[in-house]
Amino acid sequence: MQVAKTGLQTVLKVKEFQEKSTQRELAAIKVHREAEEGKLGELEQSHNSAMTEAGSVVRTRAGDMQTARAFISSLARQVECQGERVEAAKQQEDVKRGELVERAKSRQIVEKLDTRRREQAEKEIDRKAQRVIDVLAQRMKMGF
Repeated sequence: MQVAKTGLQTVLKVKEFQEKSTQRELAAIKVHREAEEGKLGELEQSHNSAMTEAGSVVRTRAGDMQTARAFISSLARQVECQGERVEAAKQQEDVKRGELVERAKSRQIVEKLDTRRREQAEKEIDRKAQRVIDVLAQRMKMGF
């Protein structure tokens, strides 16, 4: 005999959908974080090369030196801002990862409940079938 649906199938589908949706969001956040880290790396490289160039020039005019210093200062601010963006992306990724773990736990709980209900329904069906067999065997014994 086939066991009827427990009523948790819809809830389970919703939980699975939510988990997959969260996984997609986490993947998008991860791609965003990696892009931000790439930008940070480029800015740091530009900053380091500008510092190296400024330190290697022996004779220069005061105006050029001020321009180089302003450029290096600007790059340092950009590196700092980009570092903050990377940290924000990491925090967002951590939050989403925690959300994904919670959704997975929630889905597993519903799956366990569904499994238990199915097992109980199967046991009940088996008991009813056994009762029918017992009644028939008893009637056959009595000669009906």
